[in-house]
Amino acid sequence: MLRQDPFENLISFICSSNNNISRITKMVKSLCQHYSPPLLTLAPPATSSGEPTSEEHSATDSYHPFPPPSVLASSEVSAKLRSLGFGYRADFIQKTAKMLVEAHGTTKAVEDSLEPSERWLLTLRRMSTCDAREELLKFMGVGRKVADCILLMSLDKNEVIPVDTHVHQIAVKHYGLRVLAKGKANMTPKLYEEVSTKLAAVWGDYAGWAHSVLFTSDLRSFSSHGLPSPSPTPSVAGSPQKTAGAGSVSDTARPSPTKRKRVKVVQLVNKGSGTIIDHQLNLPTAVGSEMDDDHILSLADRVKRRRRTKMVEVTLMQ
Repeated sequence: MLRQDPFENLISFICSSNNNISRITKMVKSLCQHYSPPLLTLAPPATSSGEPTSEEHSATDSYHPFPPPSVLASSEVSAKLRSLGFGYRADFIQKTAKMLVEAHGTTKAVEDSLEPSERWLLTLRRMSTCDAREELLKFMGVGRKVADCILLMSLDKNEVIPVDTHVHQIAVKHYGLRVLAKGKANMTPKLYEEVSTKLAAVWGDYAGWAHSVLFTSDLRSFSSHGLPSPSPTPSVAGSPQKTAGAGSVSDTARPSPTKRKRVKVVQLVNKGSGTIIDHQLNLPTAVGSEMDDDHILSLADRVKRRRRTKMVEVTLMQ
């Protein structure tokens, strides 16, 4: 999707197995620092005040490129990575790099910055999705999800949907897929294929992009980005408060469950005469403004609501 370097992406996603984003970032940074020379060294950005602190005056950050396969293929790499906290992933990284080097060599062409194995990984972009996935699955530490992440983010396979339990929850919530029976495994090959096939049929040729939008929209750091913090409900001065018993909730703390009809006036242009016609749409809505609803609803729910409104408008125009 972002056309990331295939080898860097391959190794980074091997690091992602049973891991979190913060730790993956530290592992990749450590890998680069230990196995490639720095490209440049810079002072860290200034603080919000604009003036660097005394510590920042002396501190610098070094930026390292990602090491090539020939460097990571060395036999001692596995033990070193284990000492750096990579765990079982250390063997996967070293063996995958070794497989690439043994299959494609290390001698670069004249004025080529890439090793032959890195150049070969780029050729997967020209293969079919199934063939490219089959090649990736040959490497140590690469399963279906890791392969699909590389296909989507490095190899131009925009229709590919990497599936995990979070993506399955999105499919259940918004697209009617079955809920896993209690006690069953979180993700099986059969369920993976079911979720992937269903969402690909809904989202089409750019299903991988749609997957990434919905995936990130459910993350709090993304869904609340740029939105104002919700303001507290103002209390009415002088209003009598009822005495509530233990465990009860006062009347003012809970909104009325009743609903009202919201009248929406839609101006539609009659295609034949060019005149403007006003229609009143009586749409049920919970107490509160539409803006408040949009703030609470997920991205997928907001898209569905807009589609329903457009369908009503189109019907009135016909």
